[in-house]
Amino acid sequence: MPVFLSAFARLQSWLSPASDQTLSVKAPAHILRMVGPIIEKLIADDKIGESYRCATSHWFRYDVPPLAYYHGSTSTCVISGPLLNHGKAYRPTGAIIETPGFDIRLPPEDAHDLDQQIQIAIENTIVDWVAEYQEREPAPEPLHPPGPTVDLDALLDDTAPVFHPDSLETRFAPTKTRKRRRSTSSSKGGQHV
Repeated sequence: MPVFLSAFARLQSWLSPASDQTLSVKAPAHILRMVGPIIEKLIADDKIGESYRCATSHWFRYDVPPLAYYHGSTSTCVISGPLLNHGKAYRPTGAIIETPGFDIRLPPEDAHDLDQQIQIAIENTIVDWVAEYQEREPAPEPLHPPGPTVDLDALLDDTAPVFHPDSLETRFAPTKTRKRRRSTSSSKGGQHV
């Protein structure tokens, strides 16, 4: 009987697509707190919801979740997840490069290197564009006027005068005393500090 009910529900949603449907999701609370707002944005029946659905449509083209999606005019590079623990760092599972006449899957190390190269290229492009823009356009007025500045080297020097913002006067910072750490011997003969 559940098979017939499921088929009837699919047929009903196909025949009357304008009717609202109910989605019930069961998930652990810590996961639901994170994905709940995403689901709400994805199902919004407006242009913003449509934009979210378009932005995430490539998620389902691949077998594994994409961590980064770089789309050129004719080529794409998808950095694939989930992240793998690689010593002290994390690496993507791999990457998929799709370009006319050439598709390839990369192993984790090559995917990480390519991801870093693409991020550097993007950063350089943005920085270059901002520099060109600033040459063409006058600098915008700051939103907040600059306040009093503090000499950071003086803050690190225990005896230097430091600007005190509450009283607008200069006060001397108290001298700091360094605590000595005790070293203990381990049973293997080494010392831990």
